[in-house]
Amino acid sequence: MNDKPILMGTDTISGVAPEILDSIISASRVKTLPYGNDIYTKECREIICKIFEKENLEIIPMMSGTASNSLALSSFLQSYGSIICHDEAHINNDEGGAPEFFSGGGKLISICDNLGKLKPKSLKTKIDNMSFKKKNTANISGVSITQLAENGTIYKKKEILEISKICKNHNMFLHMDGARFANALVSQNISPAEATWKLGVDCLSLGATKNGAMAAEVIIFFNNKLAFEAKNKIKQTGHVISKTRFISAQLNAWFKDGLWIKLAKSANNNAKYLSDQLSLFRDFKLLYPTEGNEVFLKIENKTYDQILKLKIIPNLWSKVNDDELVIRFVTSFETQKSQIDELIKRLSNQFIKT
Repeated sequence: MNDKPILMGTDTISGVAPEILDSIISASRVKTLPYGNDIYTKECREIICKIFEKENLEIIPMMSGTASNSLALSSFLQSYGSIICHDEAHINNDEGGAPEFFSGGGKLISICDNLGKLKPKSLKTKIDNMSFKKKNTANISGVSITQLAENGTIYKKKEILEISKICKNHNMFLHMDGARFANALVSQNISPAEATWKLGVDCLSLGATKNGAMAAEVIIFFNNKLAFEAKNKIKQTGHVISKTRFISAQLNAWFKDGLWIKLAKSANNNAKYLSDQLSLFRDFKLLYPTEGNEVFLKIENKTYDQILKLKIIPNLWSKVNDDELVIRFVTSFETQKSQIDELIKRLSNQFIKT
């Protein structure tokens, strides 16, 4: 058996797409203005305007997903306000209180629903319950949804539109955490515009780091009022990037000739292949449909220990009970079918197929 560990628990273990590496080197040879006033950032905005079919949007290139989400949310989350999100949302569980910190004390209010997505009915009930007495509760500033959702499922157009209508009826903003937006996009066969602002999304935290970039995120504001607020806070929160051109150059290469879509499509296709193969094993239970590049399985504790002994390293996601766990496999843009075949070969030596 090949003794090399198979690391397939997250797409952030991946490298950098060659086209994006070349863009960084190219940007290093050019002298241009700092702090986002460079030619690359100007070009980046023009590219995004074209891709999202909207001329009057604004962008802020960022270096990390946490900073991108937090600054985007702080554009409409006040210290006395709150944002509703899913209980499993990254902003709620994995960002160390950064959204609250950026907003000076704003509150995240979570809802637990199946498949990792907010249900419009549950959202409306939550808003109605919070608004009933109008006493000692934080004003609801908006809603944040994650696309892909935290367990790899996709918000369909109808679902986002219903959530958006609820937001607009209550004068609330809608934010989308798009760390894996490209993976969701290729699975729906719709345009970026149809997946965002045409459904009522006010701002999108678009991530490239998980899909080929070295470190590149961008907040896209479809609502210019929010862009104004965010730009007033970016220095205060410590996220003004003096050499912004290196972030924008990565994004420009990512978008060029549809590279971002090609990379996401490769990751999704391999995830589906992996999901189909893992589903054949008796000891693995597929928890959710594989709609992007993530595969979630319920297994017993002893099964997890056996997997690790095979030098297969998934992500230990959550605990079901004293005897069962949830693990996650994630494919990236550079995952090869041969790697998946090796993973399945190792498992076949230990586990029985149905």
